Amino acid sequence: MKIKCGLALLASLVLVSGCSQKISSSRAAADSAPAPVAQEHKLGTAWGEEVYSKVTTVDAKRMHSSPDSVAKVFYSAEPSSNGQYTNEIVLSSVRMRVQTENNRDFALNRYKNGEFSFSANDGERYQLFFYNTSPNKTYEVVTAVDGLDVISGRSGSLRNSGYLVAPKGTLVIEGFRKSDSSVAAFRFAKPDDSYAASSLAGEKENVGVIGVAVYEMALPGLPDCQPQAFPGDSKYAPAPCKKP
Repeated sequence: MKIKCGLALLASLVLVSGCSQKISSSRAAADSAPAPVAQEHKLGTAWGEEVYSKVTTVDAKRMHSSPDSVAKVFYSAEPSSNGQYTNEIVLSSVRMRVQTENNRDFALNRYKNGEFSFSANDGERYQLFFYNTSPNKTYEVVTAVDGLDVISGRSGSLRNSGYLVAPKGTLVIEGFRKSDSSVAAFRFAKPDDSYAASSLAGEKENVGVIGVAVYEMALPGLPDCQPQAFPGDSKYAPAPCKKP
């Protein structure tokens, strides 16, 4: 499976060490599922301005065919009426936050059915922040916004490839991927102005929801040993390899 892997200190998929943000614990769960949103308060996500974001593609394998954890997050312009909230979502060893472009966390309502919701403003830019708490496990993060995969723009699916987040690493998804070097920023918008409304794969009825699934990745094996014409002439110790 081909997986997108980001370079350190670059936007969108960022594996950054030494993150200073404090990860706080969740409060009590709300008592009900998210309520239906009035039409005038519905929001989608627009295809925003170009943001530099360098990634590379690597081969990686999932440990299991089913995700370790899945989250569904609803958003709208409707004011939040539930006082019980959290600022992070626990996805196995990965912690997720929805943030403004200035790294301010949105307050997330958490419900007993495992779903989340938050209130946003039309035109506001946002990003998805992930932190891998595991010291030795790598995770793949598969994400769909308004029913569209954030990498390919196709219909969201658990079979799609995602981004990798390294042990103790962080990941920031800032938009829909346009190329290996840029994304179109996420911006809240009216449903008619959303990317889903003008995308070949998009459906307006899917606006207002973010889906995330995480998979633990298998540890890479050693490469096969290659024949060496003059193995004794190397000045340095060779890297380990798998012997036939």
